[in-house]
Amino acid sequence: MIVYRHIKTGNLYLKLDEAKNCTNANDGQLMVYYCEYGKQNPMKFVREKFEFLEKFEDIKL
Repeated sequence: MIVYRHIKTGNLYLKLDEAKNCTNANDGQLMVYYCEYGKQNPMKFVREKFEFLEKFEDIKL
């Protein structure tokens, strides 16, 4: 798993996995499944992979 920083806010997130969107309108769209980093009960999110890579940068901890 890789930790990412949101470029605009500086908040840290943990990339959990990647998935493929299987809804009719977006079949095949690659998605990133990620959560807030360092929180006890982190909120989880899904975002299109292309958008995720534009808005986040991986960091070395």
